[in-house]
Amino acid sequence: MTTNISEALNSVLKKARVLPLKALVELIFNKLVKYFDQHREEAENCVHPFPTRIFDKFLRIELKSREHKVTTYNPREGIYMVKSPIRVSGTGNNVYTLRLNNKFCSCVKWQRYTLPCSHVLAVCRENGSRIDAYVPEIYSRQTYRKTYQANFHPVLSENFWRDVPFNLTFYPPNMKKERGRKQGK
Repeated sequence: MTTNISEALNSVLKKARVLPLKALVELIFNKLVKYFDQHREEAENCVHPFPTRIFDKFLRIELKSREHKVTTYNPREGIYMVKSPIRVSGTGNNVYTLRLNNKFCSCVKWQRYTLPCSHVLAVCRENGSRIDAYVPEIYSRQTYRKTYQANFHPVLSENFWRDVPFNLTFYPPNMKKERGRKQGK
């Protein structure tokens, strides 16, 4: 698993680093086309209300939420208390405050990831609310389909390229290696 975008890009392009610039750009373009094509097909075949990865995450969260105990404090204002069960390892038995109308849970997962946490799912199951009312539009199947509906066209050969109004000058990199250890500042 990667921790940032540069690591993700490096892992995708690991073998391509030795390629010349033109070949590298072609490789990146072709990988992007393939990536969009795979995700477009996945979006077209999606039968769940959310993309497959989001739906699978909801299923895992929903299983966890079945163990929670919900206490209603003020249903009109959407204030609930959710208690997690005691685990075999001795953890758990935590109490969380949930303000459904304000989209706030004291576990902070709902605010941080914008996806409802297991405590929200437990409350929705308890009071009969629809969970999709608390999921942002960015996680919907329609948004997922729109994201990958872009069409790509083949890149034409250099004969069809327009001239640029400036000159490109390339200088070879300094390949001479200095002797000794680099001095820090």
